[in-house]
Amino acid sequence: MKITDTIAAISSAAGNSGIGIIRVSGDEAIEVVDKIFRPANKNKKLANVESHTVHYGHIMDGDKTLDQVLVIVMKNPHSYTGEDTVEIDCHGGMLILKKVLDLVLKNGARTAEPGEFTKRAFLNGRIDLSQAEAVMDIITAKTDLAMKSALMQSNGYLSREINKLREYMLNILALVEFAVDFTEDDEEIDPSIPLKVAESLEK
Repeated sequence: MKITDTIAAISSAAGNSGIGIIRVSGDEAIEVVDKIFRPANKNKKLANVESHTVHYGHIMDGDKTLDQVLVIVMKNPHSYTGEDTVEIDCHGGMLILKKVLDLVLKNGARTAEPGEFTKRAFLNGRIDLSQAEAVMDIITAKTDLAMKSALMQSNGYLSREINKLREYMLNILALVEFAVDFTEDDEEIDPSIPLKVAESLEK
C-alpha cells in the first residue's frame, strides 16, 4: 500500500518550551519545507542535501521571517516512517509552532491524524505491529521496568521471540504431517514420532 500524500504535525509536547518540533513526512515533505525555508547558505536546496543532515536558517512567510530554525532532513527509506521526512526545530512557544505548522499546511501538507506517523512506519515495513504498540508504551512508561520492557519490544525483542516459537511449532507440525502421510499409504508409523511430538509440545 503506497501512501503518497504529505502529512505534518507538532511532534513535541504541548506547552511552551525552549524548542518545539514540527514533523513533515511524505513524498513532497522536502519540497513543502523548501518553499518556506531560507537557509543561511542561500544557494542551498533541501532536495540536494545529504540525508540525516541539519541545516540552519529561517522560516519565511513570503518576505516575513517567522522564526530562526534548524531543519533536519531524513530521506527515504531511512527515516522513522520510511518516507522523506523533515523535522523543523523552532522555538517552542505554542503560537510560533502553530504559525509554522499553518504555513507548512498552506504549502501542500495536510494535518496528520493521531498516531499516523507510526501507522505509516508500520505500513511501510519499518516496524512491525508489536513495535508500533511499544511506541505508546515508551511514551506512557512510569517506571524503569516499564520503560525497559517497552524499549525491548520497540527493538523487536518480542517479535524475535514469537518468530522463534513459530519456527519451533512448524517443526512439530512437520512431524505430524510426516506421520499422517505414512498412515495414508498404509505404512507403519515410526513409533518414535508420536513421542517426539508429545515431548516437543510439552517443552
